[in-house]
Parts: sequence; C-alpha cells; structure tokens
Amino acid sequence: MNLQITQEDIAYSNTFFWHAYFHWFRGHDDEKEINIDEALEVIPVNETGFKKWTEEFFPEDETDENPRYISGKLNDTMRFAIEFQKYETCYFLNDIYIGNLGGHFEAWFVTWDELLAFEKYNSLFLLLLPMTAIEKSQIEVAKNHIIKYLIQIPLYEEHSDYIAQCIINGLEIDDAFYQLPDVGTTCNANHSVRNITKYPRYKNDVTALNKALEIFTKL
Repeated sequence: MNLQITQEDIAYSNTFFWHAYFHWFRGHDDEKEINIDEALEVIPVNETGFKKWTEEFFPEDETDENPRYISGKLNDTMRFAIEFQKYETCYFLNDIYIGNLGGHFEAWFVTWDELLAFEKYNSLFLLLLPMTAIEKSQIEVAKNHIIKYLIQIPLYEEHSDYIAQCIINGLEIDDAFYQLPDVGTTCNANHSVRNITKYPRYKNDVTALNKALEIFTKL
C-alpha cells in the first residue's frame, strides 16, 4: 500500500474519508450530551461499505513507524504533515508538532485567521480544522463557514448545520489568543501546545512557528 494519502483520496466527493475523519474530532452535542462519533450517526452512510473502506484505508497492521500520511510544501514559508497513527492523528507545520487527536490529545493551536490563510490550498481548511481554536466572537462566522464545506460532502448537506455546531462545540475556547513579547501568539487553553505558560517545553517551537505563520498569513 502507498502510505501517502493523495488529493484524490481526500476529495470532498469521498464521503467515507471525511466521515472517518470527523469521528476523530473533539466535537460534541451539548444538549444530548454525546460525542461527535455518536452525533455522526445521523449521516446515512452505508455502514457495511464504510467499515470495509476503513479497514482497507487504515489497515490494522499499520505501525506508528510507518503510518499513512498527508503532507506537502505549500510555499517557501510553510509545509504541513498529518500522520494517521494507530491510536492518534498527529499534526505538524514546518516539521514542528502542533497537536494530536487521540487519548492524550493536544489541540487548539491554529487561530481562525491562520486557518483561513490555509484555505486556498486543497482540503486544508477541513484537515486543519480540528487543530483550530474558535474564540467566542468568531463562533457564528466560523459555523457558517464550516457549513459551506460540509454541504460539499455527499450525505452531509441535510445535517450540515447540526454537525457544524457539534464541531464548533469542540473548538471553542474561553479566552482569546494574545501576544507575548519575543514569542508571538499564545493562548491559555489546556491541552494546547501554544500554551507555553503551562507547557514551557514548547516555547522555542512555538516562537519559530509564530514567525513563519506571521509571514504565511500575509502572503
């Protein structure tokens, strides 16, 4: 099997890929008190076909040393990589770790404005969405923007508002990002690599990536 996932694999027409991907988000339905994997049961996918596709696309014998991955160089300033390891999905910008979706998750790294800068590259809006933190003042705009992508995925249009809300519930942060002298953009969110007050071991990486992101968002 070719370990590198192609643009064809993650086309919006591939409902199975995105359905699997959304299952790993930190989203939830507040009213029903269920996580997004249960909320996604409203999407009428062919469960037999979905199970078979998942087993073939992410085989059980896959190892963390050789995971399936998506990567690319966007320009001279920015590269990205996402590794689908057996028990977690890990995210990197410029080879710097920014978080993971797994049992010991770390997220809420990318700001809303930074995510929009990635939007012009194929599928990166949705791919980097689970690493994004949404401030309270951005919720309505962000939800409507997410819906625009969900309706492009077959079987998702009818439930796009509901799934977008579940996703937003998992991305919202209480405190806004702020600028720290000699470091750049940081936050106070728990389980965020960008919270260098709580996780000082990430300070050098965050500082370097902040410089790259500042240039990238202005291009």
